[in-house]
Amino acid sequence: MEKKVEKEKKIKKENFKKAITKSVLKNSLTATAWVFSTVFELGEITISSFLSPSLYADLPSGNPFAISGTASNKRKSKFKEITIRQSIRRLRKHGFVEEKNSKYILTAKGQELAKFILGRKKSQTKKWDGKYRVVIFDIPENKNRVRNWLREELYVLGYKKLQNSVLIGKDALPDDLVLEIKKQKVGNCVNYLLVDKVYKNIF
Repeated sequence: MEKKVEKEKKIKKENFKKAITKSVLKNSLTATAWVFSTVFELGEITISSFLSPSLYADLPSGNPFAISGTASNKRKSKFKEITIRQSIRRLRKHGFVEEKNSKYILTAKGQELAKFILGRKKSQTKKWDGKYRVVIFDIPENKNRVRNWLREELYVLGYKKLQNSVLIGKDALPDDLVLEIKKQKVGNCVNYLLVDKVYKNIF
């Protein structure tokens, strides 16, 4: 029973991380991702600063992680105080934010997540070389968790499904993702192709 509870907690934390990552990479604005991004951008912040109108004028809309010029749009409306407080509670609960001297800062786990998101963001902002990347995987059923993890990672990178186990995208796989595939011992189950043309209009 204890192991089941721990497993459920781990899954919830992973899903929480994925939600923040997707929100930042897609330049969408959830309150939690915005709070996380703002803490990262400023280093430390009080709850009263979160509620200040000037914060919304000075920070880019939803994505202080933006690399080179994509952060020009400003958020004009404020999040409600209760929404911000709920987001902070969630971030603290999952161990990404902590309070010190009445200020909120990222924990070591939070810094690790921010570094991960920045790595993914940089891979997406590189100029496209005109070639498509195709990932084909045939991962055994007993490693279903790893298969689902890889599929989700590719979706986060903007890859789209050609078939159940065939995904295509414009961005190269980040080095840390390639290393993780090897670490999960499924490297021999994954093929990575570079192609010049795609005759199915999915982009």
